[in-house]
Amino acid sequence: MNYLIGAELNSNQIKLTALRKVGSSFEIAKLDKFTVTGDINDISKKLTSWRDTHLSDASSIKVIASISESVLYIKELDFPKIQSEKLSNAIYWELPSVAPIPQSEAVFDWYVISETKDTVKSLVFVCKSIYVENIISSFQKAQMDVVAIEPSSFSFARVANAPLEHTTLVCLVQEYGTEFIVLKNGIPYFTTSTTGNMQSEKLSRVKSGSDLIAEIKDEANRIINYWEQKSNSKIDQILFSGDLVYKYFGYSVTLNPFPPKPSYICQIKKVSNLNTGEYKELDLANHIISFGAAIRLTQKNYLEGVNIFPQSEKQKSVQTESKKKLAGNLLLFIYVNVALIAFLIVSIIGFNLWWYSLEKDQELLNNRLINHPANSLIKEVNDTNRVIDSIITLTRQQQNFGIKLSNISDNTPQNMTIRTINFSNAREPVWVIEGVGDRESILAYFKKIETNLKDTSVSMPYSNFNSDTDNEFSIQIVW
Repeated sequence: MNYLIGAELNSNQIKLTALRKVGSSFEIAKLDKFTVTGDINDISKKLTSWRDTHLSDASSIKVIASISESVLYIKELDFPKIQSEKLSNAIYWELPSVAPIPQSEAVFDWYVISETKDTVKSLVFVCKSIYVENIISSFQKAQMDVVAIEPSSFSFARVANAPLEHTTLVCLVQEYGTEFIVLKNGIPYFTTSTTGNMQSEKLSRVKSGSDLIAEIKDEANRIINYWEQKSNSKIDQILFSGDLVYKYFGYSVTLNPFPPKPSYICQIKKVSNLNTGEYKELDLANHIISFGAAIRLTQKNYLEGVNIFPQSEKQKSVQTESKKKLAGNLLLFIYVNVALIAFLIVSIIGFNLWWYSLEKDQELLNNRLINHPANSLIKEVNDTNRVIDSIITLTRQQQNFGIKLSNISDNTPQNMTIRTINFSNAREPVWVIEGVGDRESILAYFKKIETNLKDTSVSMPYSNFNSDTDNEFSIQIVW
């Protein structure tokens, strides 16, 4: 069984959404979460145990990991409009202006916000390479293949049922703390976190929903004021999500702690071709980020988009997917050709059987016709028709022959004697006329025949004009 997993990673917790494909649609196999330490071996052991318990029939597991913006450095940069490969090199040399990380120890990717005829505005994401490598290694040790790593806001925006075209402050209120992200058209521009070391103390202070909102409100107001002064633009709305929000306020409550700015509790989009099974909307809402990451894997172009991966690993993933796609296309081509060959073989066999059947039917029919009493009468009629056709043909030949002789006779002068006319049986009738006469009569006769006999070839193969009279000649006519 092939599984698609979206994983939300934080410093002390991992949330997982596992999907499996059923026919042309998908279904949720498991929603789960567990706490971890920062140790890579601890993470891989818990992932392995979880896989063995819940995905024991897995033959392939693809993972998209969603990481908190708190571990990222984000900055908007402007570049001249250049090709993607050159833009990557240009961003690389600008990394020191984005993050206080040596370029050799950083991984990065970017998202094109807008472009004009001459410029490209990009949002650059930078992360420590050791952090990314530990994520990839942890899942690899658990026999899970991480194919992409994206900021949590992209996972969130993919499935959040909210008007994200407005500038939005997202408050992700989790048990480990609260993360604040400013989104413009669903893209993160600013992030900060109130994550504390003592989460048990944090939870013990939360006595009610009003206490929770009071804590969030103070920090959110500071962020709103900071953002609006820094960017000279307004935050249009506040969106609440996270475990504690749903725990204290449910799923469909509208809050109003920041009047006149509207505030909403985030709901989940309905995803087509997805069976949620036993899980309710509130279950999905508590896993909104891992759920959004998993949904990316259901898209054919899941490798496109922001992917904070080491370049070497990213190229391997792209090459692997290209090889898989090529192998799939070749396999499909082979299957189609095998099916076509099988169809042709069956068609040839069927045609031969049909032809053999027709020959048998024809043979039976011929035998019936031969033995039919009327067949002797038909034979007599056919013989009579052949005799009549022969008589008509001979009559026509005789008529034609007589016409030719009449033409020869009509053109013969009285002072010239025709001794013989020889007839050829060749495909083209050839007549040879031999006789005697005076020179002038012979020449006049030849000219007259040549002129009067249409569609013929007239020649004089032999003549003797030594005397005035009794000269021999031979004239050939090809009809």
